Amino acid sequence: MIREVTETAVAQARVNIGKMLKTREELEAYDVTTEHWQNALQRRYRTHEDMKGILNNVEEVDMSIYEHFDMRVTPYLAQLMDRDDPNCPIRRQYMPFNEELNVRPYEVTDSLAEDDHMAARSTVVHRYPNRVLFLVTTNCATYCRYCTRKRFVSHGARAVNKSQLEAGFKYLRENKSIQDCLLSGGDPLILNDKQLEDIIHRIHEEAPHITFLRIGSRLPVQLPTRITDEFCAMIERYNVQMINVHANHPKELTPLFASRIKNLRKTGAMIGNQGVLLKGVNDDVGVLRDLCMGLVSSGIRPYYFYTCDIAEGNHSYQLQLDRACQLYAGLRGWISGPAVPTFVVDGTGGLGKMPIIPHYVRERANGEVWGKNFEGKCHRMINLEDQTLEGN
Repeated sequence: MIREVTETAVAQARVNIGKMLKTREELEAYDVTTEHWQNALQRRYRTHEDMKGILNNVEEVDMSIYEHFDMRVTPYLAQLMDRDDPNCPIRRQYMPFNEELNVRPYEVTDSLAEDDHMAARSTVVHRYPNRVLFLVTTNCATYCRYCTRKRFVSHGARAVNKSQLEAGFKYLRENKSIQDCLLSGGDPLILNDKQLEDIIHRIHEEAPHITFLRIGSRLPVQLPTRITDEFCAMIERYNVQMINVHANHPKELTPLFASRIKNLRKTGAMIGNQGVLLKGVNDDVGVLRDLCMGLVSSGIRPYYFYTCDIAEGNHSYQLQLDRACQLYAGLRGWISGPAVPTFVVDGTGGLGKMPIIPHYVRERANGEVWGKNFEGKCHRMINLEDQTLEGN
């Protein structure tokens, strides 16, 4: 971003360590790489009123919205937001809007029934036979307005406590069939290195049968400076096998993001991306193509793209499944194979992930099998089951 700023603004941004940057000039003078990531968190914007000094056309929302779900925006993300366009894909993911309060009848508090699959007195969700989700915090650096865990994320009353963590370690220790553990939240990387290392160390110590340890985090996108040399050394030391980031739009793939991901890849961990299909953000074939190719060029595997869960207030982001199929069809064959993610819907009521895949092969009533390629061209396929193989 090309920025014209005064020397006074630059000096002011450096002096006010941890202070909110209240003007556009201060924000544009700010360099996130000049301070520790935890200091950068102290500068976060907390309400739409805070954003009025740096953005135009900010929606005037009812303050009661923050009783349901907090707002936090890092100054780094604020720099990526279009100053004038309220439909900017970055603004749309993080800025509150009144429509969130109009909860639809089909929207529910816990759409994935995670609480029903949670081990007693812990925050371990055991939905699949050999793997678990371990929610280690309820906090994030920046809160996505489409969050599926609004029921407890950002709410201090449901913060993860020590006894819940201990119950989680006990559950992992006693259930030898668990091979795969995903640390999530909230965002695990909001914890400092010592806190996160303590959790990882306990898992290694208590449950050596867990051979695949993953971390899911949006902090590399929201504040890339969280990926420090010390953090990378810890990830390598404990042989964390995979880290999934969460990018939804090409604007999030900045040079700073790419450079910190490069450092993270040196640890030996696989890097994946789990995004969400969002109306008004990435429901466009061109945007998704650019995003997925941008990810693979940075060494990130586009792993999953979820449809937006039916958590309370999420209807403005949701796409029809037919549209998701159209978007998928616009990727397969049109971009590199490794860049094509799996589109999934996370089934309501704890059904789990179900792939969304257009029908490329169909059997007709007369028994013929026809295939359709990425360009929409159809042709009859040889059905080997109907053939008499030579030599039989």
